[in-house]
Amino acid sequence: MIRALQQSDINGLNRLPPIDWDFDYEAFLKDFLNEDFLFAFVLVNEEKIVGTGNVFLKGKIGWLANIMVDPNYRGRGFGSEITQFLIDFLKAKKCETQLLIATKLGEGIYEKHGFRKMTEYHCFDSVVDTDYDFPAPIRVLEKSDLESVCKLDNAANGEDRAHLINKYYGNGFGYFNNDNELLGFYLPDFVRGLVLARDPQAGIKLLKLKHSKKGKRTMLPMENQEGVNWLEKQGLQKGESYPRMILGKENNWNPEYIYSYGSGFCG
Repeated sequence: MIRALQQSDINGLNRLPPIDWDFDYEAFLKDFLNEDFLFAFVLVNEEKIVGTGNVFLKGKIGWLANIMVDPNYRGRGFGSEITQFLIDFLKAKKCETQLLIATKLGEGIYEKHGFRKMTEYHCFDSVVDTDYDFPAPIRVLEKSDLESVCKLDNAANGEDRAHLINKYYGNGFGYFNNDNELLGFYLPDFVRGLVLARDPQAGIKLLKLKHSKKGKRTMLPMENQEGVNWLEKQGLQKGESYPRMILGKENNWNPEYIYSYGSGFCG
């Protein structure tokens, strides 16, 4: 049986994410469960929660996320059951484009449900602190910059994500040219740190700011070769690659603008 996830279900769900995700699922749910764009579900077997799945939906574009099954219950088709439930849920909401970032374990399941691979994201982790001096073009974002930030995010992702930008805008940084035009921004608390830029120099400088602290993780699409090359040259720890997959109508996006995240469960 699949039903809506309730507040009382949250405690104990951190047993579900794989260790390499390094993901506090319970904190995520406590932060997002009351938002009108998140729909979270659990799969119950013999009165025990053995799987979960979420969708983020705003307008005609939806993201499937956090499709997880208890390791002791894998191989029974539960992951496929949750996936089909979420697909049908989004279709009923008139969603035209369904997106997800897959693990290698889940990719085959999603293909069977009609998803096709668009590209791959590469993962990097910083393992040491480094010195960082703020260059003149970078400053703290101000309220007057919000419209420019949302426009750049829309250009990068092809989605209206103002609801998420507003949630994490407060302590962000922007990279500006001499005419005070926004070329890129970094929101430290958006997922694991969102970095978007329409100028390679801006993107690299903001990545350098982000990875001046150890324990920071970046995922970016393979089309952003400038970002991938820089991260590799810095000697960051390279992890797995994850396919971005789509079902339905394609949306216009610019993967070369994405220097860190920009998708995933905050699609």
